[in-house]
Amino acid sequence: MASRSHGSGSGELRRHWRILPPCLAGITLCSVHGYSLGVMIPVIEREYGWPRAEISLGLMFISVIALFAAPLVGLAIDRFGPRRIALTGILLFCFALAMLSNATADIRSWWLLWLLLGAGNMLILPTVWTKAINVYFDASRGIALALALCGTGVTAAFVPSLTNALVEHFGWRGAYIGLGLIGAGITFPIAWFLFRPEAAGRAAPAASRLPPQGISVREGFARPSFLKLAGATLLFSITICALTTNLVPVLLARGMTPATAAWVAGLLGIGSITGRLVGGILLDRFDAARVGAVSVLMPVVTVSLLLAFPGAGVAAAACLILGLSVGTEVDCCAYLAARHFGLKSFGTLFGTMNGLMLFGNGIAPVLANHVYDVTGSYDIVLWAQVPACLGTALLFLLLGPYPQPDAVEASRDTAPAGGEPA
Repeated sequence: MASRSHGSGSGELRRHWRILPPCLAGITLCSVHGYSLGVMIPVIEREYGWPRAEISLGLMFISVIALFAAPLVGLAIDRFGPRRIALTGILLFCFALAMLSNATADIRSWWLLWLLLGAGNMLILPTVWTKAINVYFDASRGIALALALCGTGVTAAFVPSLTNALVEHFGWRGAYIGLGLIGAGITFPIAWFLFRPEAAGRAAPAASRLPPQGISVREGFARPSFLKLAGATLLFSITICALTTNLVPVLLARGMTPATAAWVAGLLGIGSITGRLVGGILLDRFDAARVGAVSVLMPVVTVSLLLAFPGAGVAAAACLILGLSVGTEVDCCAYLAARHFGLKSFGTLFGTMNGLMLFGNGIAPVLANHVYDVTGSYDIVLWAQVPACLGTALLFLLLGPYPQPDAVEASRDTAPAGGEPA
């Protein structure tokens, strides 16, 4: 794939830095519902007596929506550009997040509200933000992706404690309203004023505004490398989300108080931010598949510590290590998709992977909480991490080298419809 940058990585960051703050804020927002649910589950369970697996079904509904909608959203991004999709998605997602406060004793009302949330979530997926980053960064693509995808680390670090504080002061209904208002109040203004990919494109040198290069959607779906990368994405999302979404309940089951469990779980975010920044540097210097393979093996260390050593101190170290893995894996997938398939159909191809990722994120908490409902323990879930992580690492290693530049088909379209660069 031809380089889209004719300067150094630092030069790219100086020219296009305005893209990064809204991408960071948007990616922070898009996972708020997942990291807050772990705090909400015990509270809602006490109020309504619903099984934890049924409370978690909302995430599965989002995952099913994503399986079909994420590729279509990616196609829309390729055609119309990410800005208008992102702005609409921020408002819809935050409104739906606040509307979760209206759930009644009939669990079907809870599920219906999660369907609305899923519709908003599709419009602020990482595909929206990583598309813009991949277009304007090449030499520093790894660190640019890392800086933006630190958003999930920010969410993991602060949302559990923020949610717990809101629940203690306003109840779980007030907490959802607060999360929606805070999310919209912070993210929308940043995106409105700074997320203007077309302006970044006009400011760039003419040589860096070449048409997007890459393979077609059909060719991408047929490539073995796509199947391997998509398989790794799905398997690891199921593996990691079974633990991260339920991290607060897992820690509560080990005797911690809600406040301590939320604080310890927040260390996942600190580890994630560290993992993303270090991983971004590594991605720009080493083969991304090998970086990914190493990162997905780290949860094995986490579950070993949680199973062998009780106590908040060891759990804190385990959460930090888990965060290093969470902080690198998504970056690797986005980076590898751009390097293997180019940018012409990146929105659709990575959007499909994003859909699989969300599908895994949705079914994992349901499966994990069903195990808890049946056995009264999360130990089986922890043990299952080991073979799943090994399988994911193997799929990364089987990807092979990046295609040569002349192996990637150049796009004939100079710009997508709608006036924004894809």
